[in-house]
Amino acid sequence: MSQPTQAQIFAALSAQSSGSFKRSQPSTSTFESLGPDALNQLTTSDGIKGKKTNSRRLICPRDGCGSVILLEGVGELIEVEGEVLPHDPTSPFASPSSPSPQYYWLIPTGPFAFENIGFSRPDKSNLNPLPAFTPKDIPGEIAGKVKYLICAECDLGPLGWSFDGGKAGWLDVRRLRYGEGKS
Repeated sequence: MSQPTQAQIFAALSAQSSGSFKRSQPSTSTFESLGPDALNQLTTSDGIKGKKTNSRRLICPRDGCGSVILLEGVGELIEVEGEVLPHDPTSPFASPSSPSPQYYWLIPTGPFAFENIGFSRPDKSNLNPLPAFTPKDIPGEIAGKVKYLICAECDLGPLGWSFDGGKAGWLDVRRLRYGEGKS
């Protein structure tokens, strides 16, 4: 079997970085498409401490991307009062239908728990910590300036947030796609 030439390797790398490389898209669902029972379909309970973790892969919601953001069993479902992430009318994300409660996947162990995630620079427009309803009960967390979480492959976001200098991250359940559940 012959090896590819250097020119063929460079052409393949160039096609991949220019976006003309198409990966096969996994079968996914949006949070809304799962219906009123979505939270139960997306979680597995540990049965001991009552923690609910994600039972499916969390995937970038951009059509054509399909990057896996988080594997099964890594994020813990939490509920917070009010909206945390900014909303721009031109964004692909729908604004929340009601002010509370909102659900997030908490990833307490740091950025290496993610498969693919990017971080924005600290949000300088937010001179104060996040609002009082923001979860702050993570040991060692710093409630400082916010860094938004984005897809590391296509830069879509914000999908969630973290604190500048902290380890934990939070992903909005509505701003992701979900891989197929285990049969």
